[in-house]
Amino acid sequence: MFITIVLAAAGLMVATAPSADQFVQARAAYGTASQPMPLVGSWALDASLMPGRERPQRVVITFRAAQDGKWTTLVEIVAPDGSTKRAESIAALDGIPVPVNGNMDIIDSVALRQPAPDTLVMTLGKAGERVSTRVYTVAKDMKSMTETIVWSVDTRQNLETTHFNRID
Repeated sequence: MFITIVLAAAGLMVATAPSADQFVQARAAYGTASQPMPLVGSWALDASLMPGRERPQRVVITFRAAQDGKWTTLVEIVAPDGSTKRAESIAALDGIPVPVNGNMDIIDSVALRQPAPDTLVMTLGKAGERVSTRVYTVAKDMKSMTETIVWSVDTRQNLETTHFNRID
């Protein structure tokens, strides 16, 4: 379960950004620059439903969008034992994999698409193989976010869901 949490956080950490045209279209569809982009900001994992022995002390994902259409994603996971894992990526939302930097050895690349301003589809990889696909959806009040995870090795095709709360 802890690996699931780590991968969930890692998934958020490495966001690929849309092409410049997609980025401009998404901003235009969402509204003016004075309105915030739903995914941008810092999010904390709600681990309250996880078993105590597997519950991380903290998982925070931060998304930042730049004018050039690139996204920076930073994930920090503090494990139950206090050890820390970090991952960071800078990518466009064009679905092209980019490297993930940091000390999370379970992933080394991420690719993103953003079908709507409040939704991000992310594929995490390791050594050229898909690890998982995740869909992040921000609630209408922009205070919470749901992550739906499909593991590539799960032949049962079960969906896993985690929840994050905005902290900024």
